Amino acid sequence: MPKDKDANLTNATPPEKEQLGRVVSPRTTYVGKRVEYDLYIDDRQVNFTGKTRMAIAINGQIPAPTLTFNEGDTAIVRVHNQMDMETSVHWHGILLPNEEDGVPYLNTAPILPGKTHTFTFPLIQSGTYWYHSHTMVQEQVGLYGSIVIQPKEIEYNMKEYVLVLSDWTDINPDEVLRYLKRAGEWFAVQKGATQSYGEAIAAGYFKDKVRQEWGRMPAMDVTDVYYNKFLLNGQEKSYFKDAKPGEVVRLRIINGSASSYFQLQYAGGPMQVISADGINVEPFPVNKLEIATAETYDVLITVPQMGAAELRATSSDITGFTSGYFGNGDVMKAPDLPRLNYFQMMREMGSMENMSGMDMGAPVW
Repeated sequence: MPKDKDANLTNATPPEKEQLGRVVSPRTTYVGKRVEYDLYIDDRQVNFTGKTRMAIAINGQIPAPTLTFNEGDTAIVRVHNQMDMETSVHWHGILLPNEEDGVPYLNTAPILPGKTHTFTFPLIQSGTYWYHSHTMVQEQVGLYGSIVIQPKEIEYNMKEYVLVLSDWTDINPDEVLRYLKRAGEWFAVQKGATQSYGEAIAAGYFKDKVRQEWGRMPAMDVTDVYYNKFLLNGQEKSYFKDAKPGEVVRLRIINGSASSYFQLQYAGGPMQVISADGINVEPFPVNKLEIATAETYDVLITVPQMGAAELRATSSDITGFTSGYFGNGDVMKAPDLPRLNYFQMMREMGSMENMSGMDMGAPVW
């Protein structure tokens, strides 16, 4: 299989760009239009950090192309496996016949090397969703994309953008899994979260550290893996310069990361949440919004009258962030989040254990 193609939409060959097309055909046995896509899965070389690594792309893209439908359509998606290993595609959050769900060895056969699998299912809902591999660690190296299903009656008729959040490590995901099983401290070292006795003494938490060690409790942490980059639509920084001053736009935000939670902040004022995981909600404003792995949120933002406002997605361990900028001109930055105080978290955890009646004052054998 080709190994020298760069997973970048701008470098896609003309045939690859044609493969992103949306085909609408006459009615099938299901009610509604047939909307057809061809997805070509292959290995790609990528460089997100200054180091070239192997990844998996769909139609030459990471993330994969957005599949757009209307409620009531019938989806016809042909998945072509051009790799030398099996693969799969799961339609996350979509209500469909069990055999079309895409989880291999559970309800759908795996897609073998060189083979094509055709998914056919009616779309009986609307909202923001995503799709990804359920085979080995393929989702962690690029096999994920977005799905947008427009409702029969559009409540918010405005410009909209699809934002796919993700994380990236230069370490082979199989090695990441091995490190996690060993319960080593390498990722904590990279994140500056080792919580040594020397650090505990300097910070005034020596007794808390002794108590934690005496109880054989692991060091405090909020994430398991250190990531080299966090990405929005495959870029560390993305620009949406066609957003007009004063315009209200809809953001369809998908957390397609391997394991990262993000804190969302917008420099242009409060975000108005209108949908969660594809379900419309009573709109409410937020200044900060946490989005967990695999969750989706639809929010409304107002483009500033002057400048470009930053939408920042900061990882929950505060080791990095990715940004999208809406508008033109001088950048309006979102606020920085403070570094985590792991020792204070350790003390609070100890307090909760006392309240729950757990005896942490003696060794546990």
